[in-house]
Amino acid sequence: MINIWKEIQMEDSCTEIRIQTNTDNSGHVFLHSHTFYEILLCKSGNIQYLLGDKRFRIQQGDILLIPPGVSHQPLFPETLKEPYSRYVIWINAAYWHQQCEEFPDLNFAFEQCQKRGSYLLRSTRATWSGLFSAASAALKETEEQKLGWGYCTRTAVISLMAHISRTYYYQDLQMPAAEKSVLVDDLFRYIDEHLREKITLEGTAKHFLVSPSTISHTFQKNMQVSFHHCVIQRRLIAAKNGILSGVPLQEIWESCGFPDYSSFYRSFKKEYGISPREFKNFHRHDT
Repeated sequence: MINIWKEIQMEDSCTEIRIQTNTDNSGHVFLHSHTFYEILLCKSGNIQYLLGDKRFRIQQGDILLIPPGVSHQPLFPETLKEPYSRYVIWINAAYWHQQCEEFPDLNFAFEQCQKRGSYLLRSTRATWSGLFSAASAALKETEEQKLGWGYCTRTAVISLMAHISRTYYYQDLQMPAAEKSVLVDDLFRYIDEHLREKITLEGTAKHFLVSPSTISHTFQKNMQVSFHHCVIQRRLIAAKNGILSGVPLQEIWESCGFPDYSSFYRSFKKEYGISPREFKNFHRHDT
């Protein structure tokens, strides 16, 4: 299976918006994180979504506000009963920080999500219909590309973010609880809590008093990857965040649980298509 999220980059230097739709379980997206902000407005669908180490059920009208560095992945353990369609908005981190420095209220929704430890907001139909109209207007600018469309798209996206923060401020949008904890959720937390240590399938199975095959089946069903690959993915996401925070490359591998730098280098290059140093240099001027 080809990983289409090989350290994906924005084409525009400020904002991008598109609609994406899944009609079945194909087009699987692996566990990943971004160096930019990602906002998802769910138009239809009823799927599970992994945000950090918490798993949520998302539905029409839900808003996902995902900051840089937060691991996430849509999960399709069941056959889709309806298309999963959403507006996808990307905002360059430096551009967003610049806008928020001038207009701090823009960041209200993200700040509250961070304080409450959840990046999922649930809106009523009366609320999300207006937000979707704003998203549609931004998308129309991108698709039609009339004179001045770049500026109009950016201002429409920033205006949408202002409306999301305003709605959250005045209506105190509901933050849905995570799905009831099952084995896969306990495994996510276990991996994150022991990231610096050696993690094996056999040792993990012994810890949870289940068979190795039970854990393997759980990850293949929910994540479409092996247990080992999921551990590597979570180590690499932690490594990317460390690099962006200024941690020296020679210290990254140990803090993320790799046995040595060469194994860290090989895993990073295989997963993202670039070396750790190339990743660091590419984002050297990001804020």
